[in-house]
Amino acid sequence: MARSDLETVTATPTGDRDRQPIWAVIGKLCVALVVFGSVFGGWLFVVQSRAEMPDAAARLPGGGSTDRCAIWFIGSSSIHKWRTLGADMMPWNARNRGVNGARMPELLQMLRNEPRWSRPRAIVYYAGENDIAKGATAADDIVNLRAFLAFRMRRWGDVPVIVVALKPSPTRWGNLPEQTLFNTAARTIAAQTQGVTFVDVVPSFLVAHRPGPFYVDDGIHLNAAGYARMTRAIRPALQSVLRRGDPTACSHRAPLA
Repeated sequence: MARSDLETVTATPTGDRDRQPIWAVIGKLCVALVVFGSVFGGWLFVVQSRAEMPDAAARLPGGGSTDRCAIWFIGSSSIHKWRTLGADMMPWNARNRGVNGARMPELLQMLRNEPRWSRPRAIVYYAGENDIAKGATAADDIVNLRAFLAFRMRRWGDVPVIVVALKPSPTRWGNLPEQTLFNTAARTIAAQTQGVTFVDVVPSFLVAHRPGPFYVDDGIHLNAAGYARMTRAIRPALQSVLRRGDPTACSHRAPLA
């Protein structure tokens, strides 16, 4: 080794020779962060999974009855907030099984959790509006509607279903094209599927081609006038559906007119 080299080594402090390059330090920090993120993320996943477990076993509200004359109104907020449903559908035994803010897959999962002995006389179904509002397409809604109807056929066979069209809403007026696509396809499915009836409520809520004064302040949910229009649209279809069924079934509850 040359003298100049020896002098250079001697002159270099020990601390400088042991100092790690900056890239090595950064690399170790990144590894530590990845490990921490994996552990913390796994913990969050476990906590979230445990929190969601009760939801996976949840049932639709308004259950627990063995009355096979009951008509189940299944749907999202527009059903859930229908406070006068029982009176509006008298003398039928209408049970409000709506779920606030629900989307179609959630309703189907809850329906799957129904006890095997539980069976409705008929089902009135309103859902899909929330799905579209949160990014789903009409095609997505149709897939979910078909899944709902397929489950109904497997579980209850010929139990009639009334599919109610998605209503136009002031706040969700921009969703009308997708809702119209869904309504059109749902009408076609009903015409081709035994025991399924489509009820178009859209004209009932339009005044001069815009949503009329049938909504509460949020521009989504119905007020008393809105539910009165929903009642007038559904009752005739429901009466027709029940008359086409077994004439002796629930005769003590059937309306006279």
